[in-house]
Amino acid sequence: MTEEYVGCQVSVEVGGGLGFYQGKVVAINTQRQTLSLTQVIHNGRPAPLSEVTINAGDVRDLKILSRNADTTPKPTTIPTQPEAPSQTPTSASQLYSSQSNTTQTFPPDHYKLPPQQQSTHRTAKVPPLGHGTVAGGAGAGEEGGQIRRKPRASVGETLAHGSHQPFPRDGAGEWQQMGQGQLPSIDYSSPRRGDTTRTPNKKERQRRARNEATFGTPIDDMLTTEFDFESNLALFDKQAVYEEIQNHKPDVVRQTVRENYRYDENVLPSKPPPERKIIVPTSGAAEVIYANDNGLLVPSVTSDLRAALLSTANQHGLTNSRQLEMIGRAATEVIMSISGCSHRLDPGNSQQPPVVVVLCGSHLQGAAGVNTARQLECQGVRTLVVTPPASSSTPTPLLLTHELQLYGLTGGRTVADTRALPSTLDLIVDARLDHAGRAGEGGGGLAWLASTVAWASASRAPVLALDPPSDLAALPSSPPPLPARVLLCVALPLAYTPARGKVYLLSLPLPLHTFAAVGIKYVSPFGAKLVIPLHPCE
Repeated sequence: MTEEYVGCQVSVEVGGGLGFYQGKVVAINTQRQTLSLTQVIHNGRPAPLSEVTINAGDVRDLKILSRNADTTPKPTTIPTQPEAPSQTPTSASQLYSSQSNTTQTFPPDHYKLPPQQQSTHRTAKVPPLGHGTVAGGAGAGEEGGQIRRKPRASVGETLAHGSHQPFPRDGAGEWQQMGQGQLPSIDYSSPRRGDTTRTPNKKERQRRARNEATFGTPIDDMLTTEFDFESNLALFDKQAVYEEIQNHKPDVVRQTVRENYRYDENVLPSKPPPERKIIVPTSGAAEVIYANDNGLLVPSVTSDLRAALLSTANQHGLTNSRQLEMIGRAATEVIMSISGCSHRLDPGNSQQPPVVVVLCGSHLQGAAGVNTARQLECQGVRTLVVTPPASSSTPTPLLLTHELQLYGLTGGRTVADTRALPSTLDLIVDARLDHAGRAGEGGGGLAWLASTVAWASASRAPVLALDPPSDLAALPSSPPPLPARVLLCVALPLAYTPARGKVYLLSLPLPLHTFAAVGIKYVSPFGAKLVIPLHPCE
């Protein structure tokens, strides 16, 4: 690389992972084999250095982007004498050979000049990059003065005649016209464009018909006139269209289709009413019909009938202690699912365990609450049992005493004063009242009931009622129940209002003979579950 390239804009690819350098050449040292650049751009970004010197041994590729003004070749003077016919190339090969020898560049507006001015146009200025070049032989540029330019073939010519003859064979026709400043006449016609004598094929006929149908209608009148929706709607005969649709249907379907339906009728056929498989003896009391998820009807029973059912089961060998274990186990599963114990009792979880407070009265329902608290404590849930204060006039039932002794072995606490209860807890289990609405034998504990209601209302924790008394058969003197989120019933539900809470039924595996002994025709509604939700039916 010599000194004549100083001032050129170059792009140099340097090895060793350095990338590309672009800039202006300011110095070339042939002895040290170095190249110095200024205004350097390294890998598309301006370099912080004002000058960069590159060793020739590190250069992988070098491209000259633009030359200096001093190194730009001067305009070439072209003679205007007519070219001898003998010097005109007679074939494409001769034309290409002469083109490789001499190549001159014309300005882009050269062919826009009149013919008389083109003959006197003597100097060809260097055009910008992208314009065409004019090729001629060496003798043609000096003696003949004829300038020949390769004509541009149209797309139609290329498709019709192929690309093997890009230039005409005769060298004295169109080439001489170009030398005189006239463009050759090119036939842009093709077999598929501009030929009116050709018969259109099927696709063209379809395209013309589609275009005519789409764009053939004039829209001048449509834009000036306003569309009348009412008159257009009156043209639609709904009855005729409906009859046409019905005629295409089979005869059997046409006979079953009704034309008109009342506003309270269902168009789709309704399901048959669910079959009532559980039948209980009528007692004249208010009855509520529930249904499980499968549609099986489950009627409510009275508290007396439920007490007779459990007493008969005790006589058949399913003692009260065994009944309490099954009730406590099912209640434990429901409470753990409500409190989120599946995540909070994980050994890898550092959160505090759930806290559950169980309010227990001195009766069978209270004993079931203590049993549930014992099973929750064994699962890792922190529990506190609240019982009425001990009284000499009303002794504690033996079954409740045994459950409290077992609960004390787990380390759980038993309190009677609500002031000792925590302020933060997860759930309240309400087992204060029996089916008669009492907290204990003899109707005592009214002050304790009032204090627990006040505390539960202030804590705002969700309440789960364990086998609560019926709402429809409650006595006027009974205290108001706590608003519960879930009601857990045993064997068969009692009658509750829909506003009381969601009713769940716990499975107590009583033999069918036990149900039949109290006059109940029973079919198990549980299926594969031990606890099922019940939905009130109208």
